[in-house]
Amino acid sequence: MSKPDPLYAFEKLSEAVYELATGAGRMQERLVKAAIYIIRIRLVDIPDEDLRRMFVAIKDDLSFDEPKGKEGRIAATLQETADADASEIARRILELHDRLG
Repeated sequence: MSKPDPLYAFEKLSEAVYELATGAGRMQERLVKAAIYIIRIRLVDIPDEDLRRMFVAIKDDLSFDEPKGKEGRIAATLQETADADASEIARRILELHDRLG
């Protein structure tokens, strides 16, 4: 098993934040694109227990719904997510990025 890599986690969170800030579309669509980077992060790459809990909660919020068709779990979840909730998930991603950095 490879060693924990907090710099990798920070890099992927940076890419996710960039998608959220510069991507086109509604927040839900930008979260789908940001999630591509977030799902690559291993829990072991986040060194702090509080930040790990925050990370797990974000991943849960991005993927709790079952797909109804051919879309993935994240897309299915975010299709049903209200604008205010999507913005809160994005805020927490930014907070995790800032705290990890």
